[in-house]
Formats: sequence, structure tokens, C-alpha cells
Amino acid sequence: MVLSDDNGKINFILGIFTPFARALTGGVVAMHKLAYLLACKGHNVYVFCEPEYSHENIKVIPASLINEQGFIENYVWQSFSFPLHKTVSIYPQIYRGNPFNTLHVVRWILYDTEYEIEQFYGDNDVYFNYGNFKTFRKQEIRELTVFNYYFNRLYKTNHGRRKTFCHIIHKHTPPNGHEIFNYLNSENLTGWKQQGAYDYLREKLNEYEYFLTYDQKSFYTLAAGLCGTKSVILNPGPSYEFAQNAYSNSEEYSQIMSPTEYRLKNRIQMFGVAYGWDDLRWAEKTIDLVPDYLREIEKIDNKTVDNFINYWKKRIYG
Repeated sequence: MVLSDDNGKINFILGIFTPFARALTGGVVAMHKLAYLLACKGHNVYVFCEPEYSHENIKVIPASLINEQGFIENYVWQSFSFPLHKTVSIYPQIYRGNPFNTLHVVRWILYDTEYEIEQFYGDNDVYFNYGNFKTFRKQEIRELTVFNYYFNRLYKTNHGRRKTFCHIIHKHTPPNGHEIFNYLNSENLTGWKQQGAYDYLREKLNEYEYFLTYDQKSFYTLAAGLCGTKSVILNPGPSYEFAQNAYSNSEEYSQIMSPTEYRLKNRIQMFGVAYGWDDLRWAEKTIDLVPDYLREIEKIDNKTVDNFINYWKKRIYG
């Protein structure tokens, strides 16, 4: 049995079962980085796989995968015991229930929630939102934004002539989304994780002038901006079936927002990103502002972690 360290610090148990080697996604990156930042603040952090960012305050609770159905993975883990009054579970929004059986539960909203899954949240669960992702339950807005922006891996190397279009197939690409990619002779970079990960992505993005995506809340636009590539969000509008699905309850996908409204709601896409083709001039004018701007965003991220910790200190210790 795994026992908590009795050092007067808060115990944070994070629902991290996936290392980068198996799934390099924005949510996985954020969870690993949060574990590291909480550990750096001196608290006890427990995860269920090897941490991407190691720290002496991060402990691994042994776990094993028992089955996988689509995107759902089921695990069993070694039993553990923690003082309930000072232990907090942190689950990403895709988790049902409270499998760690703690009194204090955080739902970290890293993407729009699904109605069916949210029905399994506890009545007293505390929501922390990565930005302005939508939930079905009305909750007080508390912000927690954490990411590794990979400034040392993603940066502009090409200051000269570039080819025109590239793209990545990701969330919200409609069934016929490939048509515009084919029409524009855009290079598909979807396999970047298998081709060399961030070094490959930096190399390829630096070859192109424009990055195309249907995903309006994506790390890929940040990666493109750091490499000097302007992003164009191909807003699909409400006519596609996927835009009507309960999984995506964001108003952005109904095409009712202006580019200015979009940027105010999605601050990390403030510069270097065009919200539709008519907004292209904005991306072209602001692309060089992306690196310094994201460094300022990182400072804000760190402040949200401090606020998160202070919230739980007050909640637990009064």
C-alpha cells in the first residue's frame, strides 16, 4: 500500500495514467506540467505513470492497463491511503465519478464537457477551467491554465521564402474537410508525433507560410506561431453534423462570433491567428508578436497555479 508523506503539505492525486510516449496531446502535457508545478511548490504529488517532468515530490502509484475501448482506458492501481481532510483528487473533464474516493475533488475542464459524463460528477466537485470551455452545470469560474510552450523546441528558423499551406487533421474536421486541403495542395502534418515529434514539427512548420485547422482551441496554432507560420481557422459553421453534437457545445462552432470576440474569448490565439479567411490580414500583421506574448501568458499560467494552491490551502486549513 502507498502511504502519503506526513509533512504537513497538501496531497494532490492527479489522474495521469498516460506518458508522452503513448499519447502526446495537449491535455496530457497540461496534466504532467501541473504535477510538476505543484511539486515545485513543495506539495505531495501522486501520479500513476512515470512523470514527464521528474521531481522529488512526485511519487508514482503503480498502475496497469486492463482494457481499452476506443478513447476510454481502464486501469487498476495499487491501493493507497491518504488523510482525507488534506487530499485533493484532480481529474480531467473526461473522467467519470471519483475513483480515488477523496473528499476534495477537482474537475479540470481541459475541453468542453460531455453531458453524459458530467452527470457522474459529484455535487460538491470544484471546477477549474483551462479557459472558457463549456460545462452543462453552472459553476463559479475558477481558472487554471498550465502548459509547456516548448520555447526551446519550437521557434522560427526560416526568415525567408516559404511554401504556402500545411495542415493537421484534428478535432472538428468535418467529413469533407479534406476537400479544401486537397484544393490548396496543403501538406498533411498529422503524423508529426511519429515522425520526430516537436523537432519534426518545428522543421516542417518553418517550411510554410500558413497552417490550416478546423480546431478553434488548439495548441497547434501556438506551435505554428512560434515557428513564424500564420494560422487560419477554417470555421465550419453549424451546417455540419458534428457541430450539432453534444460533445461540442461551444458557441464558436456556430459561426456567430466575430474575430474580435473570438480572440477575447481565446487569449492564447490572440496573435498570428486568422479566424476565417477574411481575418487573414490580422494574422499577417501580428505573427511576430507571438513568442513574447506567449511568454507573458506563461507568467499568467504560473499565477493561476498559485491561486489554485491558495484556494485549497484556505479550503483545507481555513
